[in-house]
Amino acid sequence: MRWLKSLCLLGGLAAGCASTRESHGELSSLSVATSEDAAFCEHRIPQENCTRCHPELVPRFQAARDWCGEHGVPESQCFTCHPDLSFEPLPVLAPGADLKKLSQAGEDVPELAPHAVPGKVTVFDFYADWCPPCRKVDAHMFALLNARGDVAYRKLNVVSWDSPLARRHLAQVENLPYLLVYGKDGKLVRAIPGFDLGALDAAIKEGGSR
Repeated sequence: MRWLKSLCLLGGLAAGCASTRESHGELSSLSVATSEDAAFCEHRIPQENCTRCHPELVPRFQAARDWCGEHGVPESQCFTCHPDLSFEPLPVLAPGADLKKLSQAGEDVPELAPHAVPGKVTVFDFYADWCPPCRKVDAHMFALLNARGDVAYRKLNVVSWDSPLARRHLAQVENLPYLLVYGKDGKLVRAIPGFDLGALDAAIKEGGSR
């Protein structure tokens, strides 16, 4: 599923739901497994976090606004609304992994080029917590950061399509995640709209040769 601007709720509600569907909430990380060998239940959810297996967890999810009122499960466990959910924990980053957040909550970052790291391929990641494919990009990039010292990862939390950050950089962008890859020479290699790990790897390879 593509996480399209036309389908996303503004103001932090879950992407993929029409703006009239107010019964939907936010996608949080509460459903993510706490270990790589976590057991999954019959509902395809990490058993430790499944509200159908553990109804006592419901208040915790509702307090975080992670609740799909239409289907009676957490938004982060609703395969009906979000068929590409992922629950795997992110790889543990090695000491020295070059990861920084440039925008925590949609605040503006006027220019990206000054944040490109000289001598490294720098990946700028425009993401949102309500975007499951964005988490898959994180998993891919975390593994890459652990394997290579010449790659830097700079994350920018869009929050919503009307945030200052989104208004400046994403006016013509329809999909999240949205990635910009800068080469070791500090120049833009490629913009990658949507979830395309093949294109990301190709851009990183090209940027490493500059």
